[in-house]
This record gives sequence, structure tokens and C-alpha cells, in this order.
Amino acid sequence: MKYRLQGISTLSIARFGCLLGWIVTVIPSLTCGLALWGILVAVRNWFESWEHVSLEVLGFEYSADLIELLQLEGFLTTLQVVEGRAFILIVALVISVGVLGGGLIALTLIVLGWGYNLLAWLTGGLELELKEVPIPPALPSNSDDERDRLFPD
Repeated sequence: MKYRLQGISTLSIARFGCLLGWIVTVIPSLTCGLALWGILVAVRNWFESWEHVSLEVLGFEYSADLIELLQLEGFLTTLQVVEGRAFILIVALVISVGVLGGGLIALTLIVLGWGYNLLAWLTGGLELELKEVPIPPALPSNSDDERDRLFPD
């Protein structure tokens, strides 16, 4: 049997592209979000360790608050707020990257589908030769008699 593929439905290929793009981008975006959260926690802990710095010079001990001295209170507060809302931000990141990835792959596949449809219109499309595959025979049903014979109590 010979068939000719004369066109590709751009709607079906767009749906496929959206799903494919979402699947491809969810795991990397989740990994990046969790890594960013870990980095954020490490940076916040590092900055918080600057609050009480003690130096001993020639037997005298000096203590200073580097956060206040460098005027980083606002930055530290922002880090603490962002870290407190990290779960919501990670979910938003995963969803937005998934939508963006799905949209980009869908758009790419739509353009490729239009290109194929144009070439198929000009050349007649791909000619496919299909071979019918026989359906395997159905398995016999296991009646109670067969079950009792195979698995006696």
C-alpha cells in the first residue's frame, strides 16, 4: 500500500511541541531553582556571619558589625525575604520556564510544519509505502476449569 503525506496539521504539531517543551524544561528548571535556593542560603549565611566580626591585634580585641559598616542591611533583609518565599519562587520559575520552553518548541515545530506543507504543495509530498502488520492471535481465556487444572488447591 502506498500513501502520500501531503500536509501536517499545525495545530496537532503545536500541541505536541507544547507538551514536549514542557517535559524537556521542567526537570532542568527545577534543578536550577533548587540550586539557586541553595546558593541563596549560602550567601545569606555568609553575610550574616559578618554581623559580629572580632579581630585581635597586638593583644587588643576589636569587634565590628561589617553589615552596618558597609551599609548592607537592606541587602541582607532582601536575601532573608527572598529565602522565605523561595518555594513560591521556584514553583513560578518552573511554570514560567515550562511555558516558555513549550511555546518555543511549539513555535519551532509550527514553522517546520509550514515549511513541510509548502514543500509538499510544491513537490507532492512524501510517498510512504506501508505494510500491513497481522494482528497477533488473542490469548485463550482462562476458564475456571483450566485454572483448576493448572493450579490445584
